[in-house]
Amino acid sequence: MTSSPTVHIDAFGDPACPWDFSSEPARLRLMWRYGPHVELHHRMVGLSSSPDEYAARGITTAQLAAGREMIAARFGMPITTAEPARHLVTVTACRAVVGVRLRDPEGAARLLRRLRVLGMSEGLLIDEPGTIARAAEEAGLSAKDVAMWSESPAAAEALAADMAEARSPAPPALAMAERLARTPEGGWRYTCPSYIITSGGRRLDSPGFQPARVYEVLVANVAPDVVPRPEPGGVAEVLEWAPYPLATAEVAGIMEVPLDTARRLLAEAGALAHPAAGDAYWSAG
Repeated sequence: MTSSPTVHIDAFGDPACPWDFSSEPARLRLMWRYGPHVELHHRMVGLSSSPDEYAARGITTAQLAAGREMIAARFGMPITTAEPARHLVTVTACRAVVGVRLRDPEGAARLLRRLRVLGMSEGLLIDEPGTIARAAEEAGLSAKDVAMWSESPAAAEALAADMAEARSPAPPALAMAERLARTPEGGWRYTCPSYIITSGGRRLDSPGFQPARVYEVLVANVAPDVVPRPEPGGVAEVLEWAPYPLATAEVAGIMEVPLDTARRLLAEAGALAHPAAGDAYWSAG
């Protein structure tokens, strides 16, 4: 078994995307199985740079709410179905994540998680300075530092690079155009989430939402010598491993059990439920 990260994953996403949020069970399953061998790098797509972009595409806030409702029902993540007060400028939150990533990649992952939870489960506007400040503090970061870092020229340059790469899909991804999105300019971009998985000169592209087993197959193909971690022995083991409270769907995804089974096992184990958007996040009791 290898003892250091041998697999690099560029994970293209956006903190405002409910599809990206609903892929967390698959990502956590992947990290449970291969975490010590994987270096996951969050790359920001930047779904909107102004409040007018969604409206220009004919997308209303009511349609966004309906889409969230469908995705929540399909995948089980705690997503509020309330209609947002307005369209988001998602690059604002993306820039905050990138600003932290340049100095503290683990801190950036924690910030991204809190932004997702505040936006998806609590319905807060994640481009508001107050929401970003709250997410920073809850991620164990200084809100003042996050604000300063997000406004730096280096953050702007790094975000521009992320967005440019997201809008330059590789030929294997272009061969699956139904899993990509059109840009206003008529080009293509990776949808959220999309993974680029590399190891030892080998690269595999995984555009669009995928089941966890797809990622496991891709990792096995680029790094066949990596031995995956055994399946979890129970929900208590999963909650002890997790760096933050997990949604019911995330526990179900890691353990590969139905949502109702995960909820029952969590209750039987005495896990603490933190209600959110019609479901709950769970922590060890």
